[in-house]
Amino acid sequence: MDKILMLLSSLFYALGTYYARIVVINTGMSAVITSYVRFIVGAVVLGGYLIYKKQSFKPKNPKTLLLRISLNFTSIVVSTASLNFTTITNANLLNMIYPVFIVLLAPLVTKEEIKKSTYIYLTLVMIGAYLITNPSFSNINVGDLLAFTSAILTTFSIFALKNAIKYDDANLIVFYNMVFGLVFNLPVAYKDLANFDMAWLLPVILSAIAGLLGMLTQTWSYKTLDSATGSLISTSRIIISAIIGYLFLTEPLDAKIITGIILVLIALIGVSGYFQRYYYREKEEQ
Repeated sequence: MDKILMLLSSLFYALGTYYARIVVINTGMSAVITSYVRFIVGAVVLGGYLIYKKQSFKPKNPKTLLLRISLNFTSIVVSTASLNFTTITNANLLNMIYPVFIVLLAPLVTKEEIKKSTYIYLTLVMIGAYLITNPSFSNINVGDLLAFTSAILTTFSIFALKNAIKYDDANLIVFYNMVFGLVFNLPVAYKDLANFDMAWLLPVILSAIAGLLGMLTQTWSYKTLDSATGSLISTSRIIISAIIGYLFLTEPLDAKIITGIILVLIALIGVSGYFQRYYYREKEEQ
């Protein structure tokens, strides 16, 4: 179930990005407005849910919670800032290399055991991601460095989540993520809020809801999912985004992209444990 939740998280995040792109293309507002509305919706919905369940708003371990929400917020801000200086393709690929750092650092940081097959699947994912996004690094700029920094921040944000979720409920963690973003993202979102285009309210809300569901399902999944497996499954977002872009945004889908999608799919099937189960089933039948 945890792997399915992570796949759903990738779908929701990809849909959130799609609706955010619609807003950016058709209005004078930036994508920041969609994330800020996500913070508003998340704070209200989750706050109401916690009150309804009569759940305490007091975290059991404030330090681990604060570390998680501050790292997560900073990674989002840095990733968004990178788009001002580099291409969306470069930014997405550089940000999505965080599974590399997680697989390499997990044995040291979280003491999780990494299967040897994970390194093979990681290699397939990175090759596939490169083919899908086809980035250009002929001139590395500030944006590329920011996107790379966001990947490092995301890595430690995931480790912090794995630690925080040992003590506090997933919904409480996400709630404080929303409240933190609501307060500290206001200076960035103020311009868009002051000049909000009501004609495009629906896609803004849809992007916000999709982003919130993505964060919730991701957080729930890490309750039982190890950080390395979770990070690899999350790369399915690249495939989903490519398909959505082709179907609804007339973005290209050539042989190179299809090859990349196949490689990532093979890796995701492998991470799910299918190949291992098939191997042992065949062995038992012999």
